[in-house]
Amino acid sequence: MVRTRSTVWLWLLCALAALLLALSMLPLSGDIEARILAVLAPATGVLRTAIQPLSDVVLHAGQVAQLTAENDALRQQVARLEAEAASLREQRTTAEQGEALRSAAGNAAGYLVASVIVRDPSPGRRSVLLGRGAADGVLAGQPVLGPGPTLVGVVVAVQAHSARVRLLDDIGSTVAAVVQQPRTAGALAGGPDGLHLDLVPLGATVTRGDLLLSSPLGGLLPDGLLIGRVSEVHSEPHDLFQTIRVEPLTDYARLERVLVVTGFTPDAESR
Repeated sequence: MVRTRSTVWLWLLCALAALLLALSMLPLSGDIEARILAVLAPATGVLRTAIQPLSDVVLHAGQVAQLTAENDALRQQVARLEAEAASLREQRTTAEQGEALRSAAGNAAGYLVASVIVRDPSPGRRSVLLGRGAADGVLAGQPVLGPGPTLVGVVVAVQAHSARVRLLDDIGSTVAAVVQQPRTAGALAGGPDGLHLDLVPLGATVTRGDLLLSSPLGGLLPDGLLIGRVSEVHSEPHDLFQTIRVEPLTDYARLERVLVVTGFTPDAESR
């Protein structure tokens, strides 16, 4: 309604302007022209007042368009800054995780920090692909450490710039292990239900809470790498071996960066 009324007044103002222009072209005396302008002055004021809302609408529309453009530019700038901040946070996290792994390993030579770039989604298969490979000194058979540091797997295949690691809880994983005290040896195997220590005779002393370490038997692993903790010990009189479950000391599903023990030369049979 306001816009319709304002449009009418706009047309009237245009007609008045045309009239004034026509009068200005006529050979009128100054006195007559002044009287005409005096008569038309009130009408001009009324028209100006009536047309003001329309002028305000036009001005407001222009301001809104300008503010919208400025807001879009600010949003784009904020998005860029957020992306840069996220990238910096990720770089810092990567550096901190790598430093923590190196520090836990004593900052010794023979360790290579590698990022997990792919996880095997196959049921029962627990393996990851690392973004380091033969070009970085990685060999099949080398142990891989996670936070702690604790043994999490073994390199099973190597390409120039990548390496596949079979995690300890994979159904095809078996490594020699020993209970820290009293040095009870066994074979640590993975499975759908987690880690378990096999081939431990009934008479061997194993207690819940005992720590499990890697064993150099067979030459496939270095001695003394921390693996996990005994979480359950069970046996039946007619069994030949105890049933021993082992709890890993790190969550294999959340590995992001690991240490490859490049200083260890695996036995030729494991390559």
